[in-house]
Amino acid sequence: MVFGSKVRRVACIALAATAISAVNSFAVTSQFRGVNWADKRDNFVSDVLVLSGLSLSDNYQSASVSAERVIGQFQELLGTNSVRMPVNEPTVLNAFDMYSGALDVALKHGRLVMGYWGPSQPSGPSNMDNWWKMWAKLVEKYGEHPNAYFEIMNEPHMYNKDQLRNLYAEWLEKFPNVPRDHILLDGSGMAQNVPDIADDPRFEGCLFAVHEYTFWNMSINTEEGWKNSFKYKVGKYIDRTVCTEWGGAMAPGDKAGVHYETMDYNSTPTNYFMAYIRGMSDQLREWEMGSFHWPGLRDGDWYSMTKRSGEGANIKLEVVNQSGLDRMQHSWADTVAVVQETPADSAAADSSVADSSNVPDSLMSIGMRVPTNVLKTSQGLRVKGYKTYVEKNGVRFDLTGHRIK
Repeated sequence: MVFGSKVRRVACIALAATAISAVNSFAVTSQFRGVNWADKRDNFVSDVLVLSGLSLSDNYQSASVSAERVIGQFQELLGTNSVRMPVNEPTVLNAFDMYSGALDVALKHGRLVMGYWGPSQPSGPSNMDNWWKMWAKLVEKYGEHPNAYFEIMNEPHMYNKDQLRNLYAEWLEKFPNVPRDHILLDGSGMAQNVPDIADDPRFEGCLFAVHEYTFWNMSINTEEGWKNSFKYKVGKYIDRTVCTEWGGAMAPGDKAGVHYETMDYNSTPTNYFMAYIRGMSDQLREWEMGSFHWPGLRDGDWYSMTKRSGEGANIKLEVVNQSGLDRMQHSWADTVAVVQETPADSAAADSSVADSSNVPDSLMSIGMRVPTNVLKTSQGLRVKGYKTYVEKNGVRFDLTGHRIK
């Protein structure tokens, strides 16, 4: 489902898993064009999560209204089709009436990754019974939703390799009906080591999550250097990995005693931030790997892709750094160009419906489900306001396969 439009399932093709060589492998996760929506305090909190634009006084309806404004503008301004949102025990067990309003809006608009954040660094869950209750509640409500994805543990550095593998295996045993390709397992450490986890046969069919940031190695000053750093973290598991966090400075700010003005990421790099953004976006695109920029919105964060004003139905987002947005969009392998135009009128579509023949052989040859909102042709995809469309022989079709008149 694409943000802001009702999408008919064009193709849902079950394919046998195919062995893919490590050298020539490409990701089948390009369906995720996402950003993170975060709490102003960061998501490592011991109480109820309050995402930027939400409030503790919200109920289901008011949280839905705010989420509609935020997520709708993610799609309109940025071209996203996915959002990653945090979950924790206090929010799900004590404030779910409120928070589910935001989660439900996200699922209505597109893919939603629900990722668990512990109460604070460096600790994990403070009460494992409550942790399991949280996941049970989320799986009961959303486990069969085609747009719902579950990231079991964000940056699980509090566990060693064997502990983490066993925790993941236990989760899979407890919730066997959740589709494996809707489960994301973070690499060990700060989600920096996918190979540590991915070679465990118990995780067959699952996706993996990786993170990459400049503050882990500020000595890298070239695009190629950052590409190599990222390759090391992913290893040979490119085809099953999603980068659920990557991002850099969008606004002016200070780091390690150095002040940075707004940077032009479309220019030749003059510092590690610029080399990182350009190198990462190139590598993600080369691999056709889905990703979530950190963050799409977090009040007060100079990495935030957007800045918020207003509350509730009056929330307005604005892009902080156009060149940063350009590079984020460049990282998406399922789009060719992004065109900011007036949202297309869904009523202007005729009844000509596409079928699975529009899905390219390059997707069908890989052993994963074909994303229902990715319709590739040799002409590529474009984002047009609230609609993503494909143009073929001068005729435009939305992703339901309807012709746009």
